[in-house]
Order: sequence, then C-alpha cells, then structure tokens
Amino acid sequence: MATAAKRAIKRIEDSGDDIGESLAAQIASLREEIASISDNVSKYSNSHFKDAQHTFKDVQHNAVAVVDQVRHQGTVAARQISRQANVAGKAVQENPIPVIVALGTIALISALIFTATDR
Repeated sequence: MATAAKRAIKRIEDSGDDIGESLAAQIASLREEIASISDNVSKYSNSHFKDAQHTFKDVQHNAVAVVDQVRHQGTVAARQISRQANVAGKAVQENPIPVIVALGTIALISALIFTATDR
C-alpha cells in the first residue's frame, strides 16, 4: 500500500511540474508581448503628429492581440488545472490513507497552534 501511495504522490508531483513549466512559458510569452506594446507606446509618444495616428493603431492592434493571447492561455491553463485535479482525485480514490493522515496532521497542528495562541 505504501508503494501505491508513493506512486500516486509521484504522479501528482510530475503533473504539477508539467503545469509549472507550461505556465512559465506562457508568462514568458506574455512578457514579450507586453515589451512589444511598451516599445510601441514609447514610439508613439516620441513620434510626430502624422505618425501618431498610425502608431496608435499599431498599439491598439497589439493590445487586442495580447488580450486574445491571454484569453487563449487562460483557457489552456484552466484545462491543465482540470487535468491536474482529475489526477489528484484519482490518486486520492486509489489510496485515501495518505490524504487522511495529512489532513489529520494539519488539523492537529492547527488545533495546537490555536490553543497555544489563546493562552
């Protein structure tokens, strides 16, 4: 039973690492988009009036693109989190004893902390 629990915990940890890597890549992509928008805003503020209208349209276009990208990446992240929750749920169903022990430990520690602070 302990081996099954270790395997279940390892699956949860591995899928959590995958999500972390994916989110880090998405954040890096968003940072690049924001840097591009920042550059366009800087160009806008330094350009002449004739160019301002064109530059504003570029900035507006980039902002719309970033919003679309954020929406898409949010959807992808939500799917990944859902998969992670399913993996965790299956691990708990297959081997509930480690979860029960962990929750009991948390409850005991919380009770000890709260009773110690009441004194």
